[in-house]
Amino acid sequence: MSFKTSKGAPAATDCDTVLCRCQGRVADAAIDGVAADARIAITDGLCRNGGSASLPEAVRQIGCTREAPLIEAAALTDRALRFFPAREYASGGVADAPRLAALIAMARLPEPPPVDSVSYTSAGRLAIVGNGPLAMAWAQRLHGKADGQLQVTVFADDEQPLPAASPRRVPVHRARQISVEGWLGAFDIAWTPGNAVDASVCTGCGACLTACSSDAIVRDGVAAYVDAARCNDKRRCIEVCEVGAIDFSFTPRSATFDLVLDLSDAPRLAMPHLPQGYFAPGSDALAQTEAALALTEMVGEFDKPRFFDYDRAKCAHSRNRIDACSRCIDTCSTSAIRADGNGVFVEPHLCMGCGACASVCPSGAMRYNYPSVVEIGLQIRTALTAWSQAGGAAPTLLLHGRDQASALKIWTETESLAAPVLPLAVHDAASVGPDLLLYALCAGAGRVVIWQSADAPATYQASAGRAVRFADAVVAGLGLMTTGQRFASVTADADDLMAHLSATAPAIGAPARFHPQLDKRATLDLCFAHLATLAAPEALAEPLPVPAGSAYGTVAVAGDKCTLCLSCASACPAQALMDDTEAPRLRIREASCVQCGLCVATCPEDAITLVPRLNLAAAAKQPAVLHEDTPCTCLRCGKAFGSSATVRTLMDRLIGNPHFAAPEQRRRLQMCGDCRVIDMMSPADGQRETTIQDLS
Repeated sequence: MSFKTSKGAPAATDCDTVLCRCQGRVADAAIDGVAADARIAITDGLCRNGGSASLPEAVRQIGCTREAPLIEAAALTDRALRFFPAREYASGGVADAPRLAALIAMARLPEPPPVDSVSYTSAGRLAIVGNGPLAMAWAQRLHGKADGQLQVTVFADDEQPLPAASPRRVPVHRARQISVEGWLGAFDIAWTPGNAVDASVCTGCGACLTACSSDAIVRDGVAAYVDAARCNDKRRCIEVCEVGAIDFSFTPRSATFDLVLDLSDAPRLAMPHLPQGYFAPGSDALAQTEAALALTEMVGEFDKPRFFDYDRAKCAHSRNRIDACSRCIDTCSTSAIRADGNGVFVEPHLCMGCGACASVCPSGAMRYNYPSVVEIGLQIRTALTAWSQAGGAAPTLLLHGRDQASALKIWTETESLAAPVLPLAVHDAASVGPDLLLYALCAGAGRVVIWQSADAPATYQASAGRAVRFADAVVAGLGLMTTGQRFASVTADADDLMAHLSATAPAIGAPARFHPQLDKRATLDLCFAHLATLAAPEALAEPLPVPAGSAYGTVAVAGDKCTLCLSCASACPAQALMDDTEAPRLRIREASCVQCGLCVATCPEDAITLVPRLNLAAAAKQPAVLHEDTPCTCLRCGKAFGSSATVRTLMDRLIGNPHFAAPEQRRRLQMCGDCRVIDMMSPADGQRETTIQDLS
């Protein structure tokens, strides 16, 4: 097959990108809009007419994802090919040319650098939990699969008789109070025996049946079991059981497994995203079959990306056993994050890479890495630059996850995307925070929409909504909103999504020239600085109002309550609150405040309240006085110590205390530490001065 290039272009062998017309599905007008690029070869029927086998050696990008498996299989090459959705997203006409240019530009970007990996090892120890007959049926099917490596244990959580199996290959436990925790290769299952007879030990010999005087023991296809309602507690059965299968103590037990098939109606792990290696198909027969097939492929060693980085020093979770920020813990859909002293601990084996923890983190302690904000920002900047150079007006940037990408491509099989929409797929839309939203606007987008599926966890929807409200508040406060909202968070299917993409907005100004940073607040500071240059001076005269719960603001201190104990300053994880070595004074560097609330929780006087706002004045980066007091001077030597408010409060609270009833005892409260000791050791009137000999 021949590969055509634009007129005057070098030979097709020099092209790096192939666009296929797909028998007219990809609009000629859109292709014509990018045909001046000499590195693009244009062909037709690439997937069906043998063209894949004759791809020029320099080709790395192909504008079709629908037929990617077929093209890749027929390409007869070891080179890495990247497929991008030109066929899917450029079928409308000439108005699609800017989108096509943006897609090509993104496809040409180098792959993000690799991230660290997290490893799993599964030896095939499979626990099947559920009603006895069903669990036994699946156990018989799965035991020994995966080349004999699947070794099944059944936990029957009901009283139904178990079906016979010969030969008996699968251990069975009648169990209750079953709990499961862990991940692929490291599941811990704890249970309490559901019957006095341990079915995994019982040989079915029948000796206990003969010995039981109350006919309380019966036998099913697997083992004997005791009918507790009929048992007379003589325990004759224990005496005759030579294998020790009978125990009426019901001692809790535990064991470790690599895989779990939970056939219960309600999964024992109640979380939106279940850990890898844990399957909970419920009573759906098809889902059970799919789970069984997947289990046979989960023996061996596996790797996945380490999706996050965590800087404990920045974390605002806790100080001095007082908890404050728990947004990442509350948002995580896999229960991978837990409190750990002053910070948190993220179990990488449970993390599924949604990135919601990073999007809600106020300090930037949690950072998403797959890819990083820097890499996503590069895609945004590259795409918007190419869009603009192709003559397009500011687009609506649609940020969505992998699942939504599949749904959108399916939708475009019968419909065409609106011209001003630029889709950009990230690993998970939950990772999109206010830093990316505002950066996209600064880089030239007219609007930015986060798209999640309707069944996205409620915490993901809440985090996206919080990011949108903050970004909208900043832009509105600066007077840059124009008409409608600049940002939106949508949870809908592809059909309903389109109604949210019809609105357009112009760019706020010339695209910013800065790049996003790994540090979240550094990126936001750059965005604020750029937006401030576009705002009218009067918009910057006062701090901007932002929603409660935002990561920017100051604190208000009640002067009539504050004693300047400075416990808030010592607890502040962002070092926004600070003392002053020159005088009793509490200061704040407002730009550093993350509104975590540790100061509020720490203050013994209940004197502090959070004030959410965004102060873009240069003074916000310098310490400002929140509260100050006159120093208290020692009655004996005149040296300044502490604040007057602290001493007054102390004296008021010790009224009536017998240890400070005498006037001289109360006077000591107004002395410095040295003079207090000297005064205590000084003789009273008429007494001899204490000497060292008196103390020996």
